Amino acid sequence: MMDNEYAALGFSYDSFDDLMYDLMEETCGKALVVPGFEGVVVYQDPTGPRMAAFKDEEGWRTTPGFLTDAPIDATAYRAGDFITHVALHRANNGEVFTNVIAASDEFFALPAGNPAGGQSVRTSQGALSAWATDYELFDDTTAWAASDKAFESKAADGTRQTTPNMLFSPSAEKFHKNLSPRDLSPYAKLVGEIASIKKRTNQLTKQTFLIASIDYPAGELPVLLPGDATIKTGNVFDGTGFLSFGAGFWASRDKK
Repeated sequence: MMDNEYAALGFSYDSFDDLMYDLMEETCGKALVVPGFEGVVVYQDPTGPRMAAFKDEEGWRTTPGFLTDAPIDATAYRAGDFITHVALHRANNGEVFTNVIAASDEFFALPAGNPAGGQSVRTSQGALSAWATDYELFDDTTAWAASDKAFESKAADGTRQTTPNMLFSPSAEKFHKNLSPRDLSPYAKLVGEIASIKKRTNQLTKQTFLIASIDYPAGELPVLLPGDATIKTGNVFDGTGFLSFGAGFWASRDKK
């Protein structure tokens, strides 16, 4: 299991067996049939975190997800098992401003594609989140701008500026160059000012986690951290995030 990533959603367990026990007990082991698997058991926490366990001939595999408070406009396709390619649209005009590779527990519900062709789905119910892994926090934008982490970027009007605003997926860039889906990774470089912080409790595990929001062109990007993390509004997050994406498949089933 990915300890840091799971802890960011309040799913910290000592062992895989402990996680599966809680998941099966909470869902009564009721499995749904999805393409390519014998079944999948899903738990959606009312605070946002989700845990899905997929069963195939090799056994069970768990994959977490997160239902964001504010959906975004995105175009996505399946790039491999549990991996999606996501084009992010600007909230104000619908233009694509970047592409990312993200993990997904809804990959099976998306069409297969690649940068050269194939199919994709555009949704207004996209749920992209970043789960903090390795990062540094700066007190504010001034402290970040004075550090060796600072960089220049181009503003909408073409002028150069030193502001903490980056969401860069190395795997997406590589994918667009070589068209190979091998070794795609959902880890991305993320830099941004924390606009708000919410503390929540995973109702299944009773573990707390934080949602530190960063404003970006698509709207609001939730950055998830364990509940004991020290972070405040106005800090600048500079580091690596594990990207997760949902296209609304599980959310739509919950409404039926």
